Parts: sequence; structure tokens; C-alpha cells
Amino acid sequence: MSASFQVRASFGKRSRRVRSGEILCLIDHDVEVSTERLEAFCFKESNEEDKELVYLAGVVAFADRTIRRHLSEGWRRPIHVVMPVGNPAHWGRPSVINSLQDALGYLTGDAWKFEFVQRTEALPKLKQKDLDLGDTNTVVVPFSNGLDSFAQSKLLADDGFDGTPIRITAANSGIAGDRDWVNDEKSARYRRVSLPFKIATTNHAEPTYRSRTFAFAAMAGLAAHLAGSSCIVVPEAGQGSFGPSLVPVGGESPHRGSHPGFSRRMTTLFHALWGRSIPFKHPQLWRTKGEVLRRLKDLNLHDGWDATRSCSQGPRQIHTARHKLIHCGLCSGCLLRRVSVFTAGLTEPDDFYFWKDLSAPSLEAAICEDAQRAPTKNDLDIAVHAVMAMESLARAADANSDNLMFKQNLFEAFDFPELANAEIKLRRLITTHRDEWRAFTAALGPNAWINQQIAIL
Repeated sequence: MSASFQVRASFGKRSRRVRSGEILCLIDHDVEVSTERLEAFCFKESNEEDKELVYLAGVVAFADRTIRRHLSEGWRRPIHVVMPVGNPAHWGRPSVINSLQDALGYLTGDAWKFEFVQRTEALPKLKQKDLDLGDTNTVVVPFSNGLDSFAQSKLLADDGFDGTPIRITAANSGIAGDRDWVNDEKSARYRRVSLPFKIATTNHAEPTYRSRTFAFAAMAGLAAHLAGSSCIVVPEAGQGSFGPSLVPVGGESPHRGSHPGFSRRMTTLFHALWGRSIPFKHPQLWRTKGEVLRRLKDLNLHDGWDATRSCSQGPRQIHTARHKLIHCGLCSGCLLRRVSVFTAGLTEPDDFYFWKDLSAPSLEAAICEDAQRAPTKNDLDIAVHAVMAMESLARAADANSDNLMFKQNLFEAFDFPELANAEIKLRRLITTHRDEWRAFTAALGPNAWINQQIAIL
């Protein structure tokens, strides 16, 4: 297949000649791999192929964020990655290439092609030392400091996962952990390692960044491989796992970052790389976020939940006189969070949201008292899409039994013997979401801006 966009990774110098029609990705310039973090991540003796997976994940992220989508031409981009490796025969096996292309294609909606060529440069030497993991049994948990990952970390033992948790996080100097024992509020100990790479270039032409989940999944797999972990635990509740795929936005490819269909494809990739099928477990797959939070409350494990973050907006979008990073309150993440908090019977501080009063008849009236800017057209667009996503998923509960979107999502994730039971569970999940959403919007009152939007959908 000929590709319209070719990204060539290189360990060479900046002066390297760029071939016509290709994009150069310089390791340690465009993609920075922290030797210190990589040393912390490789807490067991690792080989060159293991380290090259880290570089490959960084190059994939660079390609995804550099090549712009032109939606007038369709969502799908053909992307050809040329990657230098120490052993092209290992990486070039059909089982590796096919599973890699399948996982990324499913996740991002693009057509990926990989070509592995001989690497002439040596990889950096690491000061490796085995990390004491305590119990012999470990489980790996991608941890975003969001409500789902917080809840799952508290529920691990109750969900039957024993042993030492290893949290995989984004690089964040404000979170303790690399190679150190960390104690949570209940004095349970866990290990934390952070992603060892970042895209160094600041001008990201393409904002969608669907491959971000691939980076976390690949690094979670590497951690599980090196530690001999029993599984990777996906914290996402059911709405986040299935919702974006059941009700995709416009001409976009469905969001499948936490979809069990993506997990299956990553397990296939791990088996091709290491000869071992590291399973992904989705303990909260058939629960709404509200049900998970209510369960956390019932078990008296919810202390600290209100310090988690669900908002997709940054400090540049939220300006208050307090100069405090708060939630916007009306993006998709915030709206689902607020429904879940309502469902669980919990409350949040009055100053927690920029769009404070959702019972207000307009965005202007919903804003907090010390806001330092007025609503913008972008705010309205974000809020409308958030309401549309919640309402569309609620309406999906009334779809007939032959709904093809339901069946496709299940077929992509489960083997034939599991399909019938999975469909029953999925319909219960969506029906529960509908009931929680209806109860939440009813409590806002008929004049609320959200209910005005629902009326015209």
C-alpha cells in the first residue's frame, strides 16, 4: 500500500537530509526519551527490543500529532512509519506488524504501515537494577488521577486483585513515585512508573491524538512483561468504554481508547512480541461511573475522590479571581462526573466548577461569581457536544434488538460464546445510564440550559 505520509525515525543528527515527501522524526529531538525515567521503568533486566518499544511508541505519537487530518477528505490518514531497530527480522515478523497495524488502525481510524530497517546507532546504556516489587504477584494499572483510575485503585482488593499494584502515569513531577514505594491514604503500598518519553516539539498540527492510549497500553504491557504481572487492569467505567464508540461524533472515527476491542488487539500484539498473552481486565465495564462511585461510597473507600480531575480544559480556558485550577463543569468529562456524583449521593464544593449552576437558563447565568471572562463560541460548542453525547447515549437504550452498532461493538470485543450475555449486560448498562441522566436533568428543572438543548436535539 502506498502511503501519503511517511514518517522516518532517525537516531542521527539534525543535519540529516530529509527525503522528498517524508517527515523526519529525530529521536532525542522531536521525541525525547528520558534515560532516568527509562531506567526507572525498566525495573527488571530488559533487552533492546523492550527498549525499542518505548521509542516506537514515541514515534507513533509524533506521527499522529504531526500529520494533520483534513476532514473534507475523510478522517482516515495513510501513515507509513520507517523505524530503525537493532533486529529488523524480529520486528518485521508478520505477526508483529499485522497486530501492530491492527491495534493502531482500530484505535485511531487510520491506515498504519510499518517498515523496520537496520539501526546503526547504539541505544543509550541504562543503569538497570531490579526493583523490589514486594509480593510476587503484581497488577498494572494505568493511572490518570481521574475519578475512574482513583476508584479502581481503591477497589482492587474488593475486585479480587491481590498483590502489588504498579501504576503507569504520565510524566508529572508533582506525583511521587518513580522506583519508590508510595503509600495511599489507607497505607496500602504501590509502585509508580511514568511514561519515559514525550513529544518535544510544541507545534502539534493535529489535536485529536487518538494514539495516546496506545502509548499507555504499550507501556503498561511492557511493565507487566518485565514484572511478570498477572494482568493489566483498565479502570474505565462502562460509559467511557462503550459510549464514544456507540455514539460517535459526526464524521469522526469512534473513540476506542478503553474499548475491550482495543484491549484484545493489544493482547495479540504482546503475544507476538513476547510469546505471552498478557490479559486486560475491565472490572467496571458493566457499571456506570455513578454506580462505581456509589459502590466506593458504600464500602467507605471514597475518601479523596473529590481531589481527582475529570476536566479536559486547562487553566488557559478557565479564568477566575482565585487563580485556582478548577473544573470547567460542562465538557464531556465534567458533565459525566456531575451526573455520577449526583447518582452516588455525594456533593462537591461550591467553588469546584467554572460553569457552576447547571440549573441556570443560559451559559452566562451558569458561570461562577468570580469568572474573569465571558462565555465564548468555543465554550458553547464544547457544552453542546457534551450534552449531545450524554443524551445520544441515553436514547441508545431504546434502540431495537437488531441495532447494528450494538452488535458491532460486541463482536469486536468478545468471542462467540460470550456475545449473548455481553449484549444483555450492555443493554442494562445503557439503560442505567439513561435513568441516571434523566434523573439528573429532571433535578435541574425545565428551564435549565441543558434541558433546552435536549429539547432541540
